[in-house]
Amino acid sequence: MLTSSDLPALLRIITNGITAIESSCTQRGIRYPSLDDSLTPESLAIQESLAEEALPVIAAAHQVMATLMSSRSFHQKIIYGSQQSVAIGVAEAGHVAEILREAGPKPTALSPRKLSHYLRFLTTLHVFKEISPDVFANNRRSAVLDTGKSVKEILADPDAKYDGAPGAAAITGTNSDEFLKGAGHTVDTLLDPATSHSQESADSPLQRAFGKKMDLFAWYELPGNELRLRRFGHAMRGVQLKASILGGFDWAALLQGSVVVDVGGGFGGLDLELAKDHKHLQYICQDRPQVAEQANKMWRDQGNQDVISGVVKFQPHDFFGPQPVKNAAVFYMRYILHDWSDAHCIEILTQLRASATPDTKLVVIDALLQNNCLSDGKWKHIPGGEAEVAPAPLLPNFGIAKSDEAYVDILVMTVTNTQERTLDEVNTLLEATGWKLERVHRFPPPSLPQVVAIPV
Repeated sequence: MLTSSDLPALLRIITNGITAIESSCTQRGIRYPSLDDSLTPESLAIQESLAEEALPVIAAAHQVMATLMSSRSFHQKIIYGSQQSVAIGVAEAGHVAEILREAGPKPTALSPRKLSHYLRFLTTLHVFKEISPDVFANNRRSAVLDTGKSVKEILADPDAKYDGAPGAAAITGTNSDEFLKGAGHTVDTLLDPATSHSQESADSPLQRAFGKKMDLFAWYELPGNELRLRRFGHAMRGVQLKASILGGFDWAALLQGSVVVDVGGGFGGLDLELAKDHKHLQYICQDRPQVAEQANKMWRDQGNQDVISGVVKFQPHDFFGPQPVKNAAVFYMRYILHDWSDAHCIEILTQLRASATPDTKLVVIDALLQNNCLSDGKWKHIPGGEAEVAPAPLLPNFGIAKSDEAYVDILVMTVTNTQERTLDEVNTLLEATGWKLERVHRFPPPSLPQVVAIPV
């Protein structure tokens, strides 16, 4: 007996979801932004406000593609996925978004004929649009590459291209350079008996690619990597999302003058974002001496008043050593633990626990991997402990719609030889270092969750 395919159910999910989105927009007197609209704070806000409604629609649409595409075609889209990174990297390196914004022919080091092929490929992914043969324009997707600077300004000082820019261009450049080079050595690294079972960052595919044996951050500080380090700092600042920072944890409830320590905070983008709304707090951004010095100088040169006034301070510190701040109300870590093995994470968390007061909170922002099967309910007693499960016949973890954490999981295996973790795995680290899981704040993607812990 033939059984019904999943297609009708997927169609209902798509139809119901789009109807809900359109209805919400109508009630609010707004229009959902199209791909041809400009990328503005207003269009971003509309999209973010409807992110939860969009999740099942995105998941269902991709499942329809997986169902209807031929196996050969679907397979090719996967194996040639690296070409997407290459093409968008070419567009970023050629300053294409800025050139198109200025709406006229501008000098570029790239071959116009070759560039047109890369751009046409990107238009098939809805990045840029071809308005006539070999004539391209920005759209909402390509506009994220725009630093907002003039082409003349970029060409006059290429090293400063990413300074003060939103960050998407920086992460694109980083990915198409060192990250992509590392990815090309992943299979060799995994098959080599000397590195296949290693948990050390020195044995990452990226280190193999560049012929080095050190952790990622020491590598960034090598002579010749100055621009890469500068770009990486801007890239990490660019991937921060307000929901992951301003949402969830109740910053307003902290007492006047409470100290917030951003452990491994890089260029301090998180602290500067928090300081906009919470001037009653004192922020200490800790990182390696070279990073802390560069960040402090950059923000002072740009006239940032929170840095100049001392609301935000930069402190050189190695988080594997004793934590110098003994009165922290909050120790905050964003994208830190996923860069280190369990053994190294235990070192980091142990140092923080040793300096914590009985009232100190630990807030960790990292991806939480969700199994692609139904939950056993183990964490239902913890607020936010159980992730939302998608309705059937969707993949339980929403598949492509919530795949950011899965992509980052593979990325960190490439660049630091580590992994993202499930809540079980994070809790194991907390229990081993004297911390107790209190709650999890979850947000619609692409924002990552906050794990909040307290001293035992």
